[in-house]
Amino acid sequence: MELNFDKIIRLKKIRIEKSELSEEENEISTPILSDKSLIYEIYKIFAEILSERDCPPCLENVTQRKKFIFIILYLFSPSTLAGGKMAPGLREEMSNVLEVRSKSTISDNCADVVFLYQNYDDFCMDIEYIYTEILNRLKFKGLIN
Repeated sequence: MELNFDKIIRLKKIRIEKSELSEEENEISTPILSDKSLIYEIYKIFAEILSERDCPPCLENVTQRKKFIFIILYLFSPSTLAGGKMAPGLREEMSNVLEVRSKSTISDNCADVVFLYQNYDDFCMDIEYIYTEILNRLKFKGLIN
């Protein structure tokens, strides 16, 4: 068996890359917001935004609920959108705000929000508009910086 120091050099590079990726993952998966008490206020703003439309959609519509869930996950548990676990207490808080009986309804709705976002331009553009508007209104109200 011959000595191949290139393996050691490659191993060192791999470890550096893994460390850098881990750092980036931690940075990207850090929630934008952590105060779950804001979820109710976000829902009120979400409802306001929808009601301001020329032809307001039904707030209880599954599609609208999925948009809200996507936004909440992005703000409070971005890793969930990439297949990670949901932040503790978030499912229950969303269930309360959305007034759904079962927390599994939230999980079921989470299952395809990323697919919808990636594959349906209207869904994606609507979320981006609502998300931006929510953040602007939260800032205006002094609830976030």
